[in-house]
Amino acid sequence: MTTTPNAPGGLAGMLPSNWGALLAAFAAAYGTGLLALIALPFMVGANMNDLGLDEAQAGLLSTLEFAGVFVTSVLLAPRMADIDRRKVALAGAATVIAANLASALWGSYEALMVLRTIAGLGAGLALATGNATVANAEQPEKFAGHMTVLFVIVMAVITKLFGPIGEAYGQSGIYIALAATVALLAPLLTFMPSAPPADDFVAAHKSDRGHFSIFEAGGLAILFAFFCFSLRDTISWAFLATTGMEAGLTEAEVGGLLANSALFGLAGPLLATIIGARFGLRLPLIAGILVSGVVTYLVSQSSNNAALYSVSVLFWVGSYFFCLAYLTALAAEMDVEGRVAAAAGSALMVGLFVGPSLGGTLIADGSYLLVGHVNNLLILGTLAGAFLAYRSLRSLRAATAKTT
Repeated sequence: MTTTPNAPGGLAGMLPSNWGALLAAFAAAYGTGLLALIALPFMVGANMNDLGLDEAQAGLLSTLEFAGVFVTSVLLAPRMADIDRRKVALAGAATVIAANLASALWGSYEALMVLRTIAGLGAGLALATGNATVANAEQPEKFAGHMTVLFVIVMAVITKLFGPIGEAYGQSGIYIALAATVALLAPLLTFMPSAPPADDFVAAHKSDRGHFSIFEAGGLAILFAFFCFSLRDTISWAFLATTGMEAGLTEAEVGGLLANSALFGLAGPLLATIIGARFGLRLPLIAGILVSGVVTYLVSQSSNNAALYSVSVLFWVGSYFFCLAYLTALAAEMDVEGRVAAAAGSALMVGLFVGPSLGGTLIADGSYLLVGHVNNLLILGTLAGAFLAYRSLRSLRAATAKTT
């Protein structure tokens, strides 16, 4: 657990200590890097309606996009100390804007297979730099909580608007809306720190944070946890709109339900911000993994039950972002230079690009029960990876304390 001496208490202690870094990290990692995740149900639904695709084909487009995010973010992660993070994030945002506009203009299935991959490559640049910035924070738990609060606010707006946009303008409207969202958030990227934490910052946190490389056991464990967490969520999230419509809701009603879920879900990241590191990482992280897993299980089993679907979706956003805040904080504490946190975004993307195709294949066969079983196995995988990573961090801290 990271602590900061003489940290302010009360309301002042809950507010960000560096607004510029926070807004830039949010705009990069979430407003650009993970924006497609918010819009995923609407993109899948619009592409299925406009192009006559089945679930597996629509899922493949999302798989290609998230594969692009993975490639650039994983290649960039080990080089976090050598790049100008601000310039890389801005280049990523520009790429995402251009690819979305091109997708709106040339929306055939074949063209989208190329253009969505390009959009993913740009998003990966932004995601890696944004996640690495968490390592610059004195209190990663609180910083990550603030990031997710901002993300949920944007999500509330997007889910409220994208449903009607998709119904009125189809896939071209969705892609133009994505480009416009990134363009609105891009100026915030100018506040991003260009360089990694200074040497004195690294020295000050030598005893309370790790210096794991991506390929050490602890680093691999947290990456595995991120992968399982992401895959579990995406299997159901990618087809959330179609599941809701099977349960008897319209696409606009699903969008309104998601908007309400985002507003209700503010409680999750706000709670993570308030709790911060008060109870350490272990207990809040275990709670987040279990609750978010139960929520996606219930949604996956609700295709014939509108009431179960509606209630479960309300808890989706809050539980997801509460858990993500603590997973991100654990990754940030494992490496003060931000390499593990940047690579964690790549692991998240592996789950995202596997999830739509896997979920589409299962759902196309009508195997909602099997989706539930896979969901539960991935809960166990997330718990195992997080436990091993946390134990590795504790062992390193104990060894460091003995030598100081």
